[in-house]
Amino acid sequence: MIPLTPNDLPVGQPLPWSLLDGQGNLLLGSGNVLADGRDVALVFRHGSVCRPDAENESDNAGTTAASAPGPSGPLGLHVGTLLQIKTPGDPSRAAASRLIGFIEHGLFVSWPQLGGRDIAFHAGEQVLLRGFTGRTIHSFQCTVTAVCRSPFRYLVLSDPTEVHQVPVRSSPRVPTRLAAQWSSVDDDSSTPRLAVLSDLSAGGALVQTAAPAPAPGTRVRLRFALRTAGIDTEITLDAWARPASREHGDADFPAFGVAFELMGEREAALLHCYIYEQLLSVASLTV
Repeated sequence: MIPLTPNDLPVGQPLPWSLLDGQGNLLLGSGNVLADGRDVALVFRHGSVCRPDAENESDNAGTTAASAPGPSGPLGLHVGTLLQIKTPGDPSRAAASRLIGFIEHGLFVSWPQLGGRDIAFHAGEQVLLRGFTGRTIHSFQCTVTAVCRSPFRYLVLSDPTEVHQVPVRSSPRVPTRLAAQWSSVDDDSSTPRLAVLSDLSAGGALVQTAAPAPAPGTRVRLRFALRTAGIDTEITLDAWARPASREHGDADFPAFGVAFELMGEREAALLHCYIYEQLLSVASLTV
């Protein structure tokens, strides 16, 4: 990643690259426009801002679609479940993989990737993994029993051991730092302005904006990108503005809550997937 300063961001022009936070999480997708200096200040309000290395920018572009879960294996994990994998003691971020199959005493997982790059693991190596079953985050340990490259690349892992389970609330909220464009649905003259979404759930979010906050009860439209399974996908959601407590905003950038309206199947699936990936990312990998 390449660190940025406020002077590096174009104002009034489409962004030539995506903006990332200091941990590499998507903040604002390429092509979005920062209207003025206040938008730029809001982007930097809660931490550092980076852009991807040139060779990795194209790796994250694309679309994704939801699919029905496959059969379940050990711990109730379904085929297709997103997994996070890393070696014990590695301080870097976990790589992303998926459960692609299982046998009586083992798992098959897709080749791990991180930021569009393949991550190497070796036979005999101990690995730590996280997976989500729908109600519980499972952290467990496996041994890489085989590294396979034909007919495609995948890893064979031993039976899970040292399993830790963390129940998840039915409507979980996750801390986020997602930039979005918002506008008033019922005002045709409304110009989209920058906002930052935080405290996100499937039902709503906390929003901090560079513009005056809408009155409670105002119908607003939010457009933002979610990175799920390493792929960036833009979604648009309509919502109702709600009051937020004073502690969530400040004099420069007021805050308001939003309650999402009924959303389509695609948007709901992407939002749930993103939330659960964030839950996995903050869960401990220590077993």
